[in-house]
Amino acid sequence: MQPDWPAWRARAPIAPIAPLLPLLADLPRERWPDHADWSAAARARGVCNARGLPIRFVPPSVPPPSALAFEERVLERGEVETRAACWHDAFHACAWLSFPRTKAAINALHVAEGLDDAPNGRSVVRNLLTLLDEGGLIVAAADAELVGLARAFRWHELFWVQRERVRRTMDFAIIGHALNERTLGMDFGATGRALFFTADSALLAASPAVRLAWMDAQTAAFLADPARIAATGRLQPVPINGIPGWNDANMDETYYLDTRQFRPGRRKAA
Repeated sequence: MQPDWPAWRARAPIAPIAPLLPLLADLPRERWPDHADWSAAARARGVCNARGLPIRFVPPSVPPPSALAFEERVLERGEVETRAACWHDAFHACAWLSFPRTKAAINALHVAEGLDDAPNGRSVVRNLLTLLDEGGLIVAAADAELVGLARAFRWHELFWVQRERVRRTMDFAIIGHALNERTLGMDFGATGRALFFTADSALLAASPAVRLAWMDAQTAAFLADPARIAATGRLQPVPINGIPGWNDANMDETYYLDTRQFRPGRRKAA
């Protein structure tokens, strides 16, 4: 059973919720945020879409819009349709407030790409955007060797053998609202689709707000470069239950031997 908002807020000091702490301080503790709360938080942060329109969170349309019509309303009017007391939509609002530049870029690119002849109506770029928007994980890393282990799907070596190096030299933050929803119960097999960015030790020692703003800027810059998007092809799968500190079960080495979660994967870098 999923927790209610107050119960979840009480867990907020722990990972993977910790990156949201700067935002949660401005939202209610004892009840679900309503549209006015979300919009006030966006206004306080100066959150705008790619056209400079302030972002506002509004009740959903009936019937619900298509995925592309949803994005068009965000771009044309700055209005994000949001269901009340809904975890999926609450985490979507959190993504806008925590990664405003990235979310604005994703929204504008969806609309610019428009409908495609593919069966799902999405181009290759829109497929990548959807993976990032729903299941995205942003990783700041100061150790290239550890990034190499992730790209090689060597999860036991990365998350267990090099556990302390991971704690010192890597920082993980979820942008995908569907992935954040899966952290409510740390669902078995939950997998992020990651973008890795090279960081330095000073950044990793900075406050959560500074690290999150840096990740947002890096991701937005990535999305602004068509050549980088095309070269990326696929986002790197990362089993989030293995990240040190994210799940108490991974304190035991045998946890990483379960290949249902920690799959060898392909050996080609993502």
